[in-house]
Amino acid sequence: AYVIGITDIDSIKFDLLFERFLNPERVSMPDIDVDFCYRRRDEVIKYVSDKYGEDRVSQIITFGTLAAKAAVRDVGRALGMPYADVDAVAKMIPRELGITLTDALKQPELRELYESSEKIRNLMDIAIAIEGMPRNVSVHAAGIVITEKPVSEYVPLSTSNDTVVTQYDMDTVAKLGLLKFDFLALRYLTIIDDASKQIIEEEPSFDIESLPLDDAETYKLISAGDTEGIFQLESYGMRQMLQEFKPRSIDDILAAIALYRPGPMDSIPQYIKNRNEPENIKYRSPLLEPILSGTYGCIVYQEQVMSIFRSVAGYTYGHADIVRRAMSKKKASVMEAERKSFISGASERGMSEKDATELFDEMSSFANYAFNKSHAAAYAVISYRTAYLKAHYPKQYFAALLTSVLDSQGKIAEYITDCERRGISVKAPDINESNIYFHVAGGDIRFGLAALKNIGIPFAEKIIKERQKGRFYSFEDFVTRMTAIELNKRQLETLIKSGAFDALGIYRSRLLASYERMLEGIANRSRQSLAGQLDMFAVSPSDSGAYAESMFEYPNIPEFSVRERLMQEKEAGGMFFSGHLLDDYTRHIADLQPLPLSAFNSDDENNVTLRDRQQVTVIGIITSVTPKTTKKDERMAFFNLEDKFASVECIAFPGRFLRESSRIRVDAAVVIDGNVIVKDDERPRLSVLSVKLLETNDVYVSKKEEHSPKTAQTVSNGTESRAVGQNAPKRLFLRVPDRESREFMKAVNLVDIFEGNTAVVFYRCDEKSYFTYNRGVELSEYVLGELRSLLGAEN
Repeated sequence: AYVIGITDIDSIKFDLLFERFLNPERVSMPDIDVDFCYRRRDEVIKYVSDKYGEDRVSQIITFGTLAAKAAVRDVGRALGMPYADVDAVAKMIPRELGITLTDALKQPELRELYESSEKIRNLMDIAIAIEGMPRNVSVHAAGIVITEKPVSEYVPLSTSNDTVVTQYDMDTVAKLGLLKFDFLALRYLTIIDDASKQIIEEEPSFDIESLPLDDAETYKLISAGDTEGIFQLESYGMRQMLQEFKPRSIDDILAAIALYRPGPMDSIPQYIKNRNEPENIKYRSPLLEPILSGTYGCIVYQEQVMSIFRSVAGYTYGHADIVRRAMSKKKASVMEAERKSFISGASERGMSEKDATELFDEMSSFANYAFNKSHAAAYAVISYRTAYLKAHYPKQYFAALLTSVLDSQGKIAEYITDCERRGISVKAPDINESNIYFHVAGGDIRFGLAALKNIGIPFAEKIIKERQKGRFYSFEDFVTRMTAIELNKRQLETLIKSGAFDALGIYRSRLLASYERMLEGIANRSRQSLAGQLDMFAVSPSDSGAYAESMFEYPNIPEFSVRERLMQEKEAGGMFFSGHLLDDYTRHIADLQPLPLSAFNSDDENNVTLRDRQQVTVIGIITSVTPKTTKKDERMAFFNLEDKFASVECIAFPGRFLRESSRIRVDAAVVIDGNVIVKDDERPRLSVLSVKLLETNDVYVSKKEEHSPKTAQTVSNGTESRAVGQNAPKRLFLRVPDRESREFMKAVNLVDIFEGNTAVVFYRCDEKSYFTYNRGVELSEYVLGELRSLLGAEN
């Protein structure tokens, strides 16, 4: 029972549905109350409990069953067998969906092991005995049972984490005829609500329920595939389909959602063709036209299949509903059992046996994943509303969208990139300006405190509550006031690294060097001070509003480098706030003229169409690396490359990875030549041909000024680090005290890690002799910088 869908479309008042069910003779059809249906599942449970008593509502459990491999592993653990022995048996079980241990024993290797080892035979016999039994119990994500009398009169109950649950799973509950609701606690309902509240702050008359369903800008956004962050329309394949589909009405969105599923998906090209050329639509029988004309001759919804069974084959309403249930539960056997009956009934009504068979086969394939129309309609309305908000109120919508993914720094970074492409800036967190969540601030969005690592919603709420008493006028003021409430070192370190205190005028380097001492000083003084005493940490604003000058002395140290600050920001908030790592490489990037990574998105603003195996050059920062080992025991890697506005997944196959591995590392700024990999319904990826390190602006300019870009140089004055170009020198000389020294050991480790083509020659001060190391090094700015830091630039 998709109550949310029914409420939104058919105007049934949700909060009286229970009254109607419990007292049908007294309750008439009520008026609409859409607001109630948008509340979460927990509120529904509370509502029913408060109105009718706790004993009238229960949540449903689900069972996780012991599949073949799980049965073997669990029995092995219970018997105390060595992990290696059990693992060897489990790995012999084929990776086939639904395979049983009895079937697995038909494999020669496993059968031989079973017959030759009494220990393995005992393991397998016990595993076969318990295979398929419930392994664990969990609470259904949405299912709730509501009964007229106490639930315990119908089903046995239990508790799970203080939640009252049935001891029967959802299928058993349904077979018993009990009323089961699925309350979908959709994240996007919260997003719509949060965005609406922010819009109302500026536009009090705004009403999400009154949006026009024919807005041209909304359909333009959807038709362009610009649907990242849009309910049900976000996936890469869906965005591709929408660009071809070009929805023009709410019915088109409804059809797109219903069609973009395995089975119905095969009808998408025909649907688009028929919609554009309705005069060419042909029906196997005149009886099909009134059923399928609304969807241009294509079967899209479960209700259409029911109507076909009734009109074309003469089924009763009840019989057609049995077919619908079989479809919704993906029971292919029940559908197949209807084949003969359907073909016979269709033949009696004038359809040829060939057409009837083809029609039945089409419905059977479609039925496995078919939507019912009321469900698709509810989804379409939510999709349209989110698209409308993104098109007309992007700042408020993105603020709500970002708030909804507080626990995913990856998603936060992805949506912020989308903001920046639209010219919406997400400002860095500020201790005096940020709210708990993301919030519109003028023409931009202010980063929410709760989205920072280690902060969380409860602590962010305490900061805001304390700030309402008066702004924080200094770092000491914040520490003093928040220590009295709740403040630990990790929280304070995160706030400093994120730049939340930058506006208060003290370098982050000095704050990070001082905060522990400050916390300890406040703690000591709190223990020693008598009531009413003041000290240097208890300075407060005077009546005139002038603040006493800080008495705390910060160390006189320089601020961190731009790169260090950016890396701190990413650590604290998952993104860069004050710039981007690529800002240091703009001159090199300008000469390369790389393909922007946004071209790998279907909604690229430059409308670049990538071809399979097209060779391209791209630049970016490597943000993650996942090494893999192939079946041939060779090393390869998948890694993510990001520029300022987009990202792409890159694949370094074994041969390339062996050659380029020293440069494929997190936070490296690289230029990559590669071949595009294009597959249906997947975002394009990049197969790596070569990886080179980008050169910083000062190095690149210096080389151009020397008019010898092919000659690589290493320049060092003790403080300046110059990168080495592609044609590096043949040898690198390193001076170390001796072979036992820490400097030598560390240098060798570095060379081993960043193996390359430049020979390494060590000079030993103790023996005043040279020797060539047995491995070369990849001579890059990063490696040289590390060696200078380790050995000293003069060495």
